[in-house]
Amino acid sequence: MIKAIKSVLILSISLLVLGACGNKDTTEEKIENNDSEIEAKSSVETESEDIAEEQKGQDQLDLVIGDTGTFDTTLGTYEMTLDKAELKGEEYDDVITELDEIILLDITIKNTGDKVLDISELIVSMEITDDLDHSGDPNSADLFENVEEFTGNLEPGEEKSGQFITETFDSDEYFFRKDPGSVAGGSSNQVIWIIQKDEIK
Repeated sequence: MIKAIKSVLILSISLLVLGACGNKDTTEEKIENNDSEIEAKSSVETESEDIAEEQKGQDQLDLVIGDTGTFDTTLGTYEMTLDKAELKGEEYDDVITELDEIILLDITIKNTGDKVLDISELIVSMEITDDLDHSGDPNSADLFENVEEFTGNLEPGEEKSGQFITETFDSDEYFFRKDPGSVAGGSSNQVIWIIQKDEIK
């Protein structure tokens, strides 16, 4: 009788031990599966962040009228759309150019960052050139009475429209771009619009 009781006890203890081991294995397997899922999710999130970071601040060198360029600068991030371009000839608004043409651009700027931007600081570093290997001409809106000048602050998410005007040489195409000096200094990515003369005259 005592032997029978001992046998039952030993069998019960063995079953408990085996059950505990089985539970431990299942728990460890669940933990491993959870760790794998977390690692996979983290890897996807990191990859998405890397792609977003890679796209942020990329140069855009072949935009055309109607396109929107994205700027990532030390001042903040913003978008600029070249809505329209016009050649005004040698004289416009009682101002006579010393070059060949006066060119007028209609532009919309949107603040895509979380800081307030001084819109005049964004436009002052833009220029027009007829040759990418040479310097360009900056905005001269303050010289023209009837040109809508960019002034004031731009709140996060806010957008404003205004005009950019300058003189330039006669050419089959013009380039509206960020001042290369600012780009070379690392303060901004480069964004360039190509304006074909036969599209605007």
